[in-house]
Amino acid sequence: MNRRLLRLAAFLLIFTLLFSVDPVAFAETSAGTAVDITKDTEFSGTGFASFAFLKDGNIKEYSSSTGDAEITLKNSSGIGSLYLLFDLEYGTYTVTDNDTGVTITAGEHAFLHEYIALNNTTTSVTIRFSSGKVRLSELYVFSTGSAPDFVQVWDAPLEGKADLVLFAAHGDDEQLFFAGLLPYYAQERDCAVQVVYMTDHRNLTNARTHEMLNGLWSVGVRAYPVFGGFADFLIEDKQGTYDEYAKLGVTQEMLQGYVVEQIRRFKPQVAVGHDLNGEYKHGMHMVYADLLVKALDMTNDATCFPESAEKYGLWDIPKTYLHLYETNPIVLNYDVPLESFQGLTAFDVTRELGYPCHESQQYTWFTKWLHWEGMRVNGTPIIRASQIEQYNPCKFGLYRSTVGEDVQKNDFLENIVTYAEQERLEQERLEQERLEQERLEQERLEQERLEQERLEQERLEQERLEQERLEQQKAKDARDLGIALTILCMLVVTLIAVLLWAYQNKRHQQKRRAAGIQK
Repeated sequence: MNRRLLRLAAFLLIFTLLFSVDPVAFAETSAGTAVDITKDTEFSGTGFASFAFLKDGNIKEYSSSTGDAEITLKNSSGIGSLYLLFDLEYGTYTVTDNDTGVTITAGEHAFLHEYIALNNTTTSVTIRFSSGKVRLSELYVFSTGSAPDFVQVWDAPLEGKADLVLFAAHGDDEQLFFAGLLPYYAQERDCAVQVVYMTDHRNLTNARTHEMLNGLWSVGVRAYPVFGGFADFLIEDKQGTYDEYAKLGVTQEMLQGYVVEQIRRFKPQVAVGHDLNGEYKHGMHMVYADLLVKALDMTNDATCFPESAEKYGLWDIPKTYLHLYETNPIVLNYDVPLESFQGLTAFDVTRELGYPCHESQQYTWFTKWLHWEGMRVNGTPIIRASQIEQYNPCKFGLYRSTVGEDVQKNDFLENIVTYAEQERLEQERLEQERLEQERLEQERLEQERLEQERLEQERLEQERLEQERLEQQKAKDARDLGIALTILCMLVVTLIAVLLWAYQNKRHQQKRRAAGIQK
């Protein structure tokens, strides 16, 4: 009975523990993804009349400060990261962990969408904007964990190392007339892709810059784009568009300088631009393509726009392609399933993920064109990029090349070595040099060892020879001493013999004399 009671008690204890776990904390621990705690966070501060706009989920509405401002966020469950969506670019600002007093600086690149991972989980954070008026659309607060999927963690623009720069006139052109390019090259091929827009549309609305960022992020672009500040309008004529810009105080030279500067800044291996005829005769498309082809003779000339030449250096683009250009044509294949997008084709990624981010443009004829609603080719529904007949996003022409003409004619990067590959080859070269230096050093040390060994052998041989010489000398000296002693002995014996003989002779003579006297 006691055992049954103990088992029941244990079961109830486990049951209670399981259901008393905070589901938010459990989700965070198990999945490792931060949880949005914005609505549970207390907002306070100065400079803003209201913080309601910052957490209403509507990016089109923003809060604007009256000048220098600060926002303090408090959440007892712990703040791990922040996500700020600006209505206008701001610049640097500070974020202080009020629990520890540690302050970091953010906004270095003036991203409109900026994610900030805090060094430690804290219960209170203060964001200070000390450079004047700031316009914020949304401010998300997250718990500890990795950034949620909808958060954009942008890389800095590809200064001096862009494999491909896409010169798109408008936000959505990159998803329409260049449909498939970005997911294929930026994500599937993992190339360094930079997008440079001609307009940010802010003469009409600020909302489209958010759509542009959302669209780029959804198709795999991670380098923050360049938003050109030139007005957006439609005139179906190239010269008429130049003239309209002149009326707005923007000269053709200013437009040209912008394109030349971007080329020098990013030093692309490949540049891709609009149709010279403006696809559907859009004057801004014509102008942007015209500026690109004219820039090709300027970017490597220090006398052309010397300020950007001094700032970024010179550059000669190896390859330049234009949409629908009929000379040296190539046809890209955007209908192959991409591993990086779970089997969607590059065209489908653009059509289903990228273009829908441009919410303000869904009413336009572009939407029907991209989806070819109700249209068929020889009775077959159009579902592939290759089936599109008008403004086909797969068709380009090689306008200029310093690396030879294409042979395969199906890849922007034919005859191109990407910056990552160049770096890999350089690292490989440096590694080979290091290994060669190591080999040479080992060889030198081995030679030194062998030389030392040879010298030691010589020394030992010299010692042996010297020892042998000394032993021979010793033996010779011993022999000489023996001979000398023998001779000396012989002389002594001879002398003794002579003395004995003389003594005997003398005795004999004395005996004879004595005998003679007696007679």
